[in-house]
Amino acid sequence: MDFVDLDYYLYFLPAVFVLAMWVSLGKRKPQIIILLLMSYLFFWFASGWYILLLLISTCLDWTAGSKMYASEDNVIRKRWLKASLITNLGLLGVFKYLDFFIESLNLVSLKFTNSVEIDTFGLLLPVGISFYTFQTMSYSIDIYRKKQKPYDSFVDFACYAAFFPQLVAGPIVRADHFRKEIENSLRIDSVQFRLGLTLIIYGVAKKLIIADNVAIHANSIFVEGEHLANIGLVWWATLCFGIQIYCDFSAYTDIAIGSAYLLGVRLPENFQTPYAATSPQDFWRRWHISLSTWLRDYLYIPLGGSRNGTKRMIFALMMTMLLGGLWHGASWNFVLWGLVHGLLLIIHRFGKNIGFVNKFFNVTGKFGVLISWFITQICVFFTWLIFRVEETSILIPSMKTFFGIGAHFDSREMYDFLPEIKLLTVVIVVAFILLHGISGKVGGGKMWLSRRHPIIWGIICGVMLSLTFYLRPAETVDFIYFRF
Repeated sequence: MDFVDLDYYLYFLPAVFVLAMWVSLGKRKPQIIILLLMSYLFFWFASGWYILLLLISTCLDWTAGSKMYASEDNVIRKRWLKASLITNLGLLGVFKYLDFFIESLNLVSLKFTNSVEIDTFGLLLPVGISFYTFQTMSYSIDIYRKKQKPYDSFVDFACYAAFFPQLVAGPIVRADHFRKEIENSLRIDSVQFRLGLTLIIYGVAKKLIIADNVAIHANSIFVEGEHLANIGLVWWATLCFGIQIYCDFSAYTDIAIGSAYLLGVRLPENFQTPYAATSPQDFWRRWHISLSTWLRDYLYIPLGGSRNGTKRMIFALMMTMLLGGLWHGASWNFVLWGLVHGLLLIIHRFGKNIGFVNKFFNVTGKFGVLISWFITQICVFFTWLIFRVEETSILIPSMKTFFGIGAHFDSREMYDFLPEIKLLTVVIVVAFILLHGISGKVGGGKMWLSRRHPIIWGIICGVMLSLTFYLRPAETVDFIYFRF
């Protein structure tokens, strides 16, 4: 089960709402137990027996946190912290990266004679393992740092680790945030209820109308790998994928936050109009905020941060972005994606006083901001090209064409090659750019809509659902971040 499954909206979420917010209204413990049981049921539908990995991480980090908090002996505290980190990272490494490292080793060994090829294990990636692993690890690390105390109840902690709206693809929630949300019985009012439904409808519309439609064009170019010397096709496919991944991921986040609102829980925002960013640093303040702040607090700063000299800062920044790239997937293109983002951040940080860099990222005035925005988006969308294409035979020619190396532009070839839904896709892309820009200036309309008169709210939501039904593509696909 996932958020593209109709059963989630017809049966699962209504059932959880009725049990937790009606049958058990005002009774905190039964509410938390219901959320926990239904979260494990959701995960079972989504990932089967891999539910055991979630249970292992939950039990270990609950025990480690309690033991560290109860002891003043640093040796004992470090042992439990190591147990938590080794187990969590070990499970993540085995199920997500083992086959990748074996394949990479086999690729290197091809250069040597009489080399033996190692068989891969063919392990399936457990749904959401990257997200819940980071959540439970942060809990143990914060207790070790004495920044918070353990949960009083194992059931509360288990609910935090498995809470189904954000279990599969975030946002990555901190333990103290979730504890505050469930410390009292869960309740919602009419505005919060409408806001939750509005967010879900927004998410479904973004996923089916925008993300899945523009994906058809991006896939037709990058999957088939034809006409990669046509700069028009490569730029169009890159633009489509950049829109796809944002609308796909932010749609999941909207549905997750909306589902949580219906259950009386507020989850943190994960995006703030990232394509309005005017520098690489600004982009990471707006994109996947829960991950970027997690990497900052638990990787960048422990590696030295910006307070231990230039060399240490460069090392910490590059390692953070490389590992952040690898976190996204077991493929070298994700490592390259992280590397390029690290280089962009370093160039921006140290190039502020260099003339040509300052002209790109630190100019003032409306025209200067426009230049900064444009250059930033060129850089960001180039990294999306790297993110999207895993096949080296397609990636390298696409990268060259993106910068005009050996490229040509042929509008007729571009028109003939693209799928039939050309006009609809162009309209969707233009509408997204305009709406995203307006949202960056005046804010999103979700909160505004949720506060309208119920009749107005119902009409607008009905129109959105009708457009979703008529404009959705014939086949929907899973959310991109389900793979991570």
